[in-house]
Amino acid sequence: MNAPLAPWLDRLPPRVRAVFTQLGEVRTYEPHTTLVFRGALETDLYFVEKGKVEVLREPQPTLLLEAGQLVGEMAFLEGRCRRFTVAAHTQVRARRITREVLHAAFADDPAGLQALLDAITALRDARMSGSPMQGRSELPIVAPGAVSVAEDPQLRWDLSDLYGGPDASQLHDDLDRSLRLADDFASAWRGRVAGLGPGELHQALVQYEALMQAVYRPAIYAQLYFSQDTGNAAAQGLLARTREVSTEAFNRVAFFDVELKKLSGAQHLALLAAPQLAGYRHYLTGLKKLAPYTLSEKEEQLSATKNLTGRAAWSQLYTEVSSKLRVHLVVDGERKSFNVAEARALRSSPDRALRRAATDGLMAAFEQESHVLNFCFNTLFQDHKLDVETRGFKSVTEPTYLDDELSEPVVESLMRATEAHYGLAQRYMRLKARALGLTNFSSHDVLAPLTPSEKKLSFDEGRQLVLDAFGAFDPRFADIASEFFDKRWIDVMPRPGKRDGAFCSGSLPSSHPYVLLNFQGRIEDVSTTAHELGHGIHFYLSRRQSPLNFWPTTSLAETASVFGELLLMKRLLEKETDRAARRALVGVRIEDIVSTVFNQVAYTRFEQKAHGKRAEGVVPVEDFNALWTSERQRLYGDAVALFPQDRWGWLSIGHFVHYRFYCYSYAFGQLLVLALFAKYEEEGAAFIPRYVELLSSGSSDTPQALLQKMGVDISDPDFWSRGFRTLSALLDEFESLL
Repeated sequence: MNAPLAPWLDRLPPRVRAVFTQLGEVRTYEPHTTLVFRGALETDLYFVEKGKVEVLREPQPTLLLEAGQLVGEMAFLEGRCRRFTVAAHTQVRARRITREVLHAAFADDPAGLQALLDAITALRDARMSGSPMQGRSELPIVAPGAVSVAEDPQLRWDLSDLYGGPDASQLHDDLDRSLRLADDFASAWRGRVAGLGPGELHQALVQYEALMQAVYRPAIYAQLYFSQDTGNAAAQGLLARTREVSTEAFNRVAFFDVELKKLSGAQHLALLAAPQLAGYRHYLTGLKKLAPYTLSEKEEQLSATKNLTGRAAWSQLYTEVSSKLRVHLVVDGERKSFNVAEARALRSSPDRALRRAATDGLMAAFEQESHVLNFCFNTLFQDHKLDVETRGFKSVTEPTYLDDELSEPVVESLMRATEAHYGLAQRYMRLKARALGLTNFSSHDVLAPLTPSEKKLSFDEGRQLVLDAFGAFDPRFADIASEFFDKRWIDVMPRPGKRDGAFCSGSLPSSHPYVLLNFQGRIEDVSTTAHELGHGIHFYLSRRQSPLNFWPTTSLAETASVFGELLLMKRLLEKETDRAARRALVGVRIEDIVSTVFNQVAYTRFEQKAHGKRAEGVVPVEDFNALWTSERQRLYGDAVALFPQDRWGWLSIGHFVHYRFYCYSYAFGQLLVLALFAKYEEEGAAFIPRYVELLSSGSSDTPQALLQKMGVDISDPDFWSRGFRTLSALLDEFESLL
């Protein structure tokens, strides 16, 4: 360690000094690689143990830090992020120290923590004085893992097709314009809807869609900007503002929805028959079905306004809390810290002890915040109950089924058929235990890889696999998917503060979709890439629709995504001749079905029972734990041993918070796609135009009507059982490969 820089360490109390020399995660960087990438605000420190790092404040170099120095300040020093880049000047060994590591080290020593913060502050102030980096600033710190890959700009989405940045004048102009458009719409049509002829109503609907586009564009940007850095105060503020403006704009035109729903049956039928309104026939029919549950204009406005500090606020709190969770594990003899996405990935490690540690650590992290998160669940469930009662719905699930344009008997038929086949999931778990040579197969083995060493894939390799699979089906699909990569419509790597999981944002017909991933290099991550890009292709093709017919109903929302996974699996199996490798691929396919059919139905049953429990009063966390454990035991029987820590799993399922009863749609989509894929394999190229037409239809008709064009009848009682026959055949194949 260089003598001029070491004395500050010697002046610290021994326990404080030990934080920098003994705790944290050690990393090595070669010359000219990036430690810290400009523009991100994080909560970590880097202690330089060996070598030098060059700190650049664009456009000129400003500081060179050597062994014994710190890079970055903790967020609780209230620094303001500037545009810095920190790169390795020579070969560098640095120790990454997170806020969680510090709090753990000083959990029982507040004075020690304060001494450490004082030391950081003094060091920073000494470093800043006289240098071009004046004031209280923070150097941004990168995500764990392969730093240069994680921060490759080509692997982060470019939101500039929406707006140039959160402070872009156009964004804030559009927010103001949204309110003006709402006022113009109200001036033109308030109180007149009942007397409108088909031509005038068509004009009003076109104007309403223009308002939708103006309102949604800033809101979509704010949600995407927040998702990439949930701890960013600017992102949180922008999200709040766009929600407020969106609510205000739609409140000003709430009369339109209310007046349309009040039309008499005769008026409604006359409008549906008008040629001018053919493109809006399905939308108008859907409105009429919801008419009995619609409140007065003032009540609808009040409900939407209260959601800002109610449902939306609690949902955002859940995201912020869960995104900050850290899981501390010992990996390769070193104590390391992982975010939720990274810890989830370790649950599929070939190392059984690491799988168990990752599973327990993840659950422990959620348990630690269970007081806050359980309050979110209780509040949101009660909010939904009150809304259901106020509007007169017969059950807590009825609003979801009406929105999805499915009857409760159809959904219950799907659920009961799945539960009747839980034995297939249990059969696979027993076969997997045989494949792994385990006699005590447990919850932390459910995601274990079927090969001794888990093959890691670079994102380039995964991308090419997906493009090849899509291209073999239809070159147009590969071309569309390529645009996501080439035009940076996709955010790939995990990093601190980034939202966990994966999603595709459909955006608007006038724009294009965006995809968020947390790619970890597993084959499951490649499958997730195919899944989300399937969504992306669905939205891309639906852009021919107007806004009111654009977003697919929930019941069809998972069609293209699951189909994309099947295309990938088909491609992989075609290329694979090794017996063990084929067994692993068939196993992955079965596990996809178990995850998206059986797990999701079990999740939905838990959600139904949890809402029922909340209707009786505030639910203690242990009661939710018991419900969750009961559903897991019902699914797995004695094929999977559960551990006490597993009872916290429900807290990690964000769908329960952000949506109402969405999870069944994954099962619907998987079983539906099994039927569609069978048709594709029977019909070949003749199937493709009808499938493209289905995806291009958005929500322009009911799911039943759109699927009937594909030769699928979801009202057939035997329909759902066909998918389970396909699964049974896959299980036979898997067993033959053991």
